[in-house]
Amino acid sequence: MTNGEKRERPLHLDMDPDEALARFMQTDPVELKRRLDKTKTPPKRGPGVAKKSKPKG
Repeated sequence: MTNGEKRERPLHLDMDPDEALARFMQTDPVELKRRLDKTKTPPKRGPGVAKKSKPKG
């Protein structure tokens, strides 16, 4: 059924669903966008990849 692939673990919240919904509804979309814009994205390559020389061939 899963073709040998592992499934992700189910989401688990350590709080009441009503409390989680209330906290989610209090989220300010403007603040969320500002915080997401501030976070740095991980580099696409490791830090040492650019310094390595290319093999001759």
